[in-house]
Amino acid sequence: MIIKAMEFHEFADCKALLDMMDDREFVFKYKHTLEAKFEEMVKWFLNVYMGIPSRPIPPYAPNKRKIDLLGLYVLVERDGGYRDVTSQNLWPVIAKDLGFDYQDGDYMRIIYAMYLDILEYYYRFKTVQEKVYDKEMVNEEEGPSQGCHVRRKSAGDDHDDTASAHYALFAGNEWEDDWNFQKKRKRFNFNHMRKAVEDANRSVMQHTSKHN
Repeated sequence: MIIKAMEFHEFADCKALLDMMDDREFVFKYKHTLEAKFEEMVKWFLNVYMGIPSRPIPPYAPNKRKIDLLGLYVLVERDGGYRDVTSQNLWPVIAKDLGFDYQDGDYMRIIYAMYLDILEYYYRFKTVQEKVYDKEMVNEEEGPSQGCHVRRKSAGDDHDDTASAHYALFAGNEWEDDWNFQKKRKRFNFNHMRKAVEDANRSVMQHTSKHN
């Protein structure tokens, strides 16, 4: 009910929803409700906040299949963000986790850049801004004669700590519950995948010839 009641009138409303993404169990439990609300947030952010009304929401792949913006955001964020995913060539893996083919990785990169990259930038900026404000408030409360003071923890403090954690989507848009949060993804190698496919085909052909 809280999620459905959320409305977006300023960026603080977007930040409140994005803060919820740090709670793994919460996202798993309310995934389908969050998907609709996440799309609503992205639409408000692009159309109203950024003044970009030309991007259809939700976006669709060339095969007319809907792209899950929430899943795309979560996967990229947990793999370190746009730059890390790009430098490690993980976009094919992101595409596969969303139920697409490895070859759709570059398309996922474009969709993320068009719909979510600037949103993530603003979110990080507001999080840092909030931390600075909290620190200033603590310094004012301490004063010159005050001792050590425990700073109030802001809503975004855990964001950077969890940014390198990972979890994935099964093909078919299902969450993988037992994803190892400490596991670092390896750089995707198309040549390795192609060799594995060729070896498998060769083995099948040899087996077929012997059978005949």
